Formats: sequence, structure tokens, C-alpha cells
Amino acid sequence: MTLRTLSQNSRFHTLLTQRKFDAYEKRELVLACTNGRTDSSKLMTVDEMAAAIKHLEDDQMTSIKKMRAKIINIAKDIFSVTDWEQKDYDALNTFLVKKFRAPLHKLSYNQLVDATTAMEKWRESAQNKMIEKLFN
Repeated sequence: MTLRTLSQNSRFHTLLTQRKFDAYEKRELVLACTNGRTDSSKLMTVDEMAAAIKHLEDDQMTSIKKMRAKIINIAKDIFSVTDWEQKDYDALNTFLVKKFRAPLHKLSYNQLVDATTAMEKWRESAQNKMIEKLFN
């Protein structure tokens, strides 16, 4: 039985940190990937660690796709758009490049988390301005 490598351990813990896993969630993942053999990542085999990393990366990709879709939906609200066109995507990317130095499709996981928050604030600001116009 070959234990996990240092590079696997590093990748595993980076993904756990990015996904904000707590100690309980980490133990549960390790237990699942080792079929209940251990709850310690130190005792995982190379294959078990590879499976855990793949699970985290697949889960992260799903989250990335959801955050990108959420950002686009928020932008649709901000721009009052029902049919998303290239000009709308360009306007969104202009904002993202100014704020995060990358267009939507190149934002990292952590940048997408921050961009989602920024877009929600932008939408709230736009809605507040619209309300002010209605009542002034």
C-alpha cells in the first residue's frame, strides 16, 4: 500500500480550503474515499487520494458553472435584458476585467466567489437607484 504523495496532499488541502470544508466535512470525505478504513488523510493511499481530489475538482467545476450562470443572471437583471446578446456579455466582461482583471470565463474559483458578491451589490445598487427615480 503506497501512501498519498506530498503533491497530492498539497492539492487536496488547497481544494479543501477553497471549498471551505471544515474538519468534520474533511473527515467525512476521507471516510467515504477510503470506504471507512480511516478518517485521516495522512493514511490515504495514492489511489484513495486521487479519488478524493477528483471528487473535489468535479464538485468545484460544478460550483464554477453555477457561479458563472448566477453572474450572468444577475447581469440580466442589472441590464434589464431577457435575450442575452454579445453586447451584454461584453459589458459584463468590461466590468469583470476592471474589477478582477479577467473576463468571466477566465476567473478562478476564488475570483468567481468575489465576483458573485460584487455583482449582487451592483444589482442592489441599480435597484435602489431605480426605486429612487420612481419616488423622486
